[in-house]
Amino acid sequence: MTHEQIAAYMQPKLQQAFDDVMDDVTQANRLSVLAKIYHELYDTPEEKLQWLDDEELKEMILTIYYSLSRQRHALTSGVAKEVKKYVKSSYKDWKLLEEMTTDGDD
Repeated sequence: MTHEQIAAYMQPKLQQAFDDVMDDVTQANRLSVLAKIYHELYDTPEEKLQWLDDEELKEMILTIYYSLSRQRHALTSGVAKEVKKYVKSSYKDWKLLEEMTTDGDD
């Protein structure tokens, strides 16, 4: 495939994803993944893309998309877990401080 063929295929998808993001911010992940795929393919010299046809491009995009989505989900889950632990620990510290500074006359 040529860079022009890739652009013709990807740009409408990116525009639709952008429009979706404007309506629903949960689509931001989809847009960023599509943009990353487009960037990587566009940076690849055309002679290395000659083997790609439309079906192979679609398969590659799906594979990359699901791989990146799983990675992001794992990171997000890990961060959420750490944040929850931090909040729980901070809440305990705050409650202890509150108990220590309260007169007990309440």
